[in-house]
Amino acid sequence: MRLELCLWTLLCVCSMAVMLVFAANKTIVIANVPSDLTGDDALAESKPLQGNALTLQRTSEGNGIFYIPLPKGVKAENVMVENHYIHSELWLRIECGDTGYYEENALTGDIGFINEGSCEIQDNGVLLRLKMNRVMEYRSAMRGNLLAVACYAPGDLYDYVVVLDPAPEDGDREAMGTQVQTADAVLSVARMVQKKLSLEGVRIYLTHAEGTELSREERLALTEQVEADLYIGIGVSREQEAPERYGILCYYNQEYFIPDFGNVRLADILAREVATASSNRALGLEPAAEDSLLGQIKIPAARISVGYLSNPRERELLGQESYQEKLADGILAALAKSCEELGDLRSVRAGEADVR
Repeated sequence: MRLELCLWTLLCVCSMAVMLVFAANKTIVIANVPSDLTGDDALAESKPLQGNALTLQRTSEGNGIFYIPLPKGVKAENVMVENHYIHSELWLRIECGDTGYYEENALTGDIGFINEGSCEIQDNGVLLRLKMNRVMEYRSAMRGNLLAVACYAPGDLYDYVVVLDPAPEDGDREAMGTQVQTADAVLSVARMVQKKLSLEGVRIYLTHAEGTELSREERLALTEQVEADLYIGIGVSREQEAPERYGILCYYNQEYFIPDFGNVRLADILAREVATASSNRALGLEPAAEDSLLGQIKIPAARISVGYLSNPRERELLGQESYQEKLADGILAALAKSCEELGDLRSVRAGEADVR
């Protein structure tokens, strides 16, 4: 009996030891949060880095992974990683008591993507802000007291990259006038699309964060940096001389021809799907103005006008959350159909390449 008890005790001790060793060395994946889902007003402006400058020490090159040491006692639930791609920044919020830890401990590894970094003291710990040299995606994991952050180009992780731009064109600004609520509605539609997205392998980048709006040049730069496959603008229309006019209208760039799946095809899918989802009238397609941003984009690009502010009834609808959701559903349906057609084209081209 005693021998059996001793054996069971020994087995329990050994099992506990194995568990402790495993727990001490296992890798824990840290959740990464896109900045467009944080709702943080601090994103409104690209503020200069504050606090103490971080020490960056290159110890490896070319593998795209850098390492952040963590203060003693920090666990996975104490770390939040935020991709603030609007301003090409990576934020790491670390709950800890040792706020002076990063005065003596450096970030190491492949730090070639980091221009500069700072450590800012917060109520419950520190905020590490890293200014990156371009828009990137991140995957991070915690092993012991070390946080490993791997950097990727968006196309390395996703099959399709989409820029969704609720920023108004010049004509939209004039149409909106003082209708701030309607301008907010356009942004609300874009955010609904982002939150409702369930398409596997698709990444959406918004050109807006809380309270900020990228310039025309910055919106174009974002589209180029992420090497987007599709660009979709969202705006409104106005027809003062015909206030009875209403419906869904889509603009495309007629100057830049893209074979197979191009601007016209994307605009057609958008107009049909959004009109169907919102039970509104489809007004068809129109060439974009010569000075439109669409004219500078060399991928399939279109801008959907989701209604006429000059029509009282449609202006009222645009302010309703339930109607905004219908518009978002239409854009999502258009995205799904567009990605499906792009996927079919890629398969055909891959087959042709194999034959050659």
